[in-house]
Amino acid sequence: MKPNHDYPGKFIILEGCEGAGKTTLIKSLKLNMQNFGYKVVATKEPDCGTPRCKQICKDLLSPEKSLTVAEELDLMIECRKENFGKIVIPALKTGKFVLCDRSYPSTIAYQHYGAGFDLTEILKADAIARQNVSADLILLLDIVDPVAGLKRKNIESRFEKKDIEFHQRVRKGYLQQWYDDNDGNWRHIDASSSRENVREKALKIVFETILRERKNNASIR
Repeated sequence: MKPNHDYPGKFIILEGCEGAGKTTLIKSLKLNMQNFGYKVVATKEPDCGTPRCKQICKDLLSPEKSLTVAEELDLMIECRKENFGKIVIPALKTGKFVLCDRSYPSTIAYQHYGAGFDLTEILKADAIARQNVSADLILLLDIVDPVAGLKRKNIESRFEKKDIEFHQRVRKGYLQQWYDDNDGNWRHIDASSSRENVREKALKIVFETILRERKNNASIR
């Protein structure tokens, strides 16, 4: 994993459209990594678990709440500040692995590609919120047909209820970020296959990158 911060821990984000299986996979990854002796913290966005983010999440995800895209972005950014300031960065400082269910790639996919908000404005606000800390590894759980992902869920949130064209644009946004990855930190996983296959591929990617990092560090010494 190529470092994107100065902390000893490693930051891994799981991304993908609705119903891709991110939440289930994070639970499995955390357990497997802990079984191998790694210290792991799991978090998510927008609801990282702090009281403020829990309240924001209710407003952000409620289908009854009318929000502009700019207001959506403001709420997302506020939660990101909480997540990075209180959970992600403190854990990285102590050498832990951080597994995050969605983060800044989601904002680019949903608010820019999906809703058409200005990318420059997103990137400015986002960089401040995460204190310029980027992921060491991003796992993109990709479902070719967003309809299939939506069928896996109970449609409840305002994002899940958006039209299929929106979700198709979101998927294209994720794929474009993967294509544009210059650091080699993105990995694509076909999330249309069984949960077991997805889990095995994700574990293989994570542990291969961990071992590669160890080998590179050893050669430097």
